[in-house]
Amino acid sequence: MSVVLQSIRQTAINMNQEQSHLEEALKTQLRINVTDKDLVDGVDRLIYNHSLNKTEVIKQLRTTKPTFKKKLTEAEELGLIGEHTSQGKAHLYTNDQVHILMEHFGVPKFHDHHDSKLIVVTNHKGGTGKTSTTLALATATALDLDINARVLILDLDPQGSAGQGTMQIAEDSIYVTMADILLAEFEPDNEDNAVNALLKNGYTIEDIIKQCAFSTHLSNLSVITAFPSDERFVDIYWQLNEAEQERLLRKFSEVVLPILKEVFDVIFVDMPPQDSPITWSALEAAEMLLVPVTPRYYDYASTTNFMSNLSDRLESLPSMGNNLQWYKLAAVNYQESSKPEYDTFQKLMRSVRNNLMTSTIAHSDAFTATANIGRTVLDIKKSEEVCTNKQFDVAVTSVNLFYKQFKNELIQLAIK
Repeated sequence: MSVVLQSIRQTAINMNQEQSHLEEALKTQLRINVTDKDLVDGVDRLIYNHSLNKTEVIKQLRTTKPTFKKKLTEAEELGLIGEHTSQGKAHLYTNDQVHILMEHFGVPKFHDHHDSKLIVVTNHKGGTGKTSTTLALATATALDLDINARVLILDLDPQGSAGQGTMQIAEDSIYVTMADILLAEFEPDNEDNAVNALLKNGYTIEDIIKQCAFSTHLSNLSVITAFPSDERFVDIYWQLNEAEQERLLRKFSEVVLPILKEVFDVIFVDMPPQDSPITWSALEAAEMLLVPVTPRYYDYASTTNFMSNLSDRLESLPSMGNNLQWYKLAAVNYQESSKPEYDTFQKLMRSVRNNLMTSTIAHSDAFTATANIGRTVLDIKKSEEVCTNKQFDVAVTSVNLFYKQFKNELIQLAIK
């Protein structure tokens, strides 16, 4: 071996020794120093922003003040709900408390009348807004108290960070990724795969799948994160024989997804910008497929290439694409005032037709500003001055309109 190759190998060894494990990395990345500026009346800003006052809660519960007072007293006496937050004379209830009250009042849940759905958000073109679209839709779905759904963000991008900004990590959390779960039986001697250790300690695969998601600032929104070591999925896949490869590709849809659906109603998968075995596994499980595209010339060309290959890829999978029930393309980061982008959007409408979301997610500085502080545009208040009022309005309005159309499509497809 040459001196240069020896040096490269040693560098890799050194870097690997310095690399944190998933638990350490997440704790470091998500460690936030809360200052007085981040608190409102002693409440974390992220929690405060999604709190409702008593009038809003009564309206949401579709009840009367006397009934609300009676049921609230019951909930407090049963220890279901703690003290509310006060802002002046107003009583505020956190998102968690609102969901507890909804349960106590017997408010219908999404799964009472609808089946769970898996939505894969994908495009092989990097920078098309897959993650921001996933986060915006997942947050909007979780905040929609009318559909009362349990929402999961499943990050399959080893280099991504979908949802990590709002994850809450307890000391006894299980630190596993979806790749760990899928690969466990194919790498039984890999001590770095926490799933193997958990299985040896008596946990079932069902236990692990149900408990591996991290909670967030919203009580009905959870995240299963990815990690750079998940890239080994590709190497392991190609080392398997044909029968084992098919079993690995089917494992997500046949083993993992049914268990996830017991816990979650709407599952969003944020995909890496690549055509690889881990993305094939997700496509094999996909029921809904959303393809974000920025209406610019090169993005359009790249997405055209992606769509040209997508049908062949789906047909090559075990289910031959028959698992897919719905797909749409969506224009995101769209600046309508730009003539080139407007022209490209018109081209999208002509070519994609009924499979294009008519609502778009507009270009706004608010998306960048909120991403920098680990939030979505739906997690901020205008008074925080994270961005200009105009940029705030553009972002929030477009996301809400986009979600409204998506919600209608989801409900129609998922109804039992």
